[in-house]
Formats: sequence, structure tokens, C-alpha cells
Amino acid sequence: MKLELKKLNLEEGETGTFEFLEDTVGELGDIQLLQPVQGEFTLANVGLGYRMAGGFRTRVRQPCARCLDPVDSDLEVEVDETYLTEGQEPDQEDIFVLDSGSLDVSDVVRQNLLMGIDRFALCNEDCRGLCIVCGANLNHTACAHGLSEKEK
Repeated sequence: MKLELKKLNLEEGETGTFEFLEDTVGELGDIQLLQPVQGEFTLANVGLGYRMAGGFRTRVRQPCARCLDPVDSDLEVEVDETYLTEGQEPDQEDIFVLDSGSLDVSDVVRQNLLMGIDRFALCNEDCRGLCIVCGANLNHTACAHGLSEKEK
């Protein structure tokens, strides 16, 4: 979803509220969307740019950090970002400069989704992981390499 900012006719100090439902938000690596990303945000004209505040939710699938089995989880992310129009210089790290007259909401959602995901998701707390020798999933299979001295 791209917003053409000039077409919104938001004068300085005015806000607009937008809902979105996106089936895809771009490349997510090994993360898979299980349902569309749904959310709402407010876009405010702050003079030198725009402030976007709101949130979104979805359900994702990603590999377990230990055994690579799929882990499904619900994700809710809050967004509060400021975007300066072209030609402006940000004075803080969390302020971005728009390179055109549009704001790509899908890209904002994708970036915040990637930051909001638990990068060390586990299928369960007791996940035994993969055997470092043969690669067997120790949650499903016993192998001679994965046994501790007590189990041998």
C-alpha cells in the first residue's frame, strides 16, 4: 500500500486515519505470513514531514532456533515513526527521509514486522535441537551422536 502524500491533502497539523489489510509485505526471509497483516494507523502532517503512529497484527510461521521445526505465533507490533520530506536532514536516528512523495506502508510494516519477531523462537522450552554430527532432530529421533553419557 503506497500513500501519495500530496494527494491526501493533509495540511500542517491535520491527521488522517487509515486501515490496511496486506496479504504480502515483501521479502521476509524464512518468516512466512499465515494470515494477512491487518492494522490501522494515523498519519499526521507535522510541517517538515509526517508522523505515522498505529499498529498491526498477523500470524507468522518461522523455524525453531534449535531444531528448525515450524513455530507459529501471533504478532502485534506498534509503530510510531517520523518521515521528513525530501531535502530535510534528520537530527535523530529514528527519523527517516522520504525519497519520493509517497510512503510505502507495506515496507514500513515489513521492517517493523522483522524487528518485532522473536529471532530465537522455540517450538517448546525443552527443545533438544539438532545433532551436531548427523543433523537428526533430537526431538523426534534418537541417534548415537545425540545421546548424553547417561543415556548411552
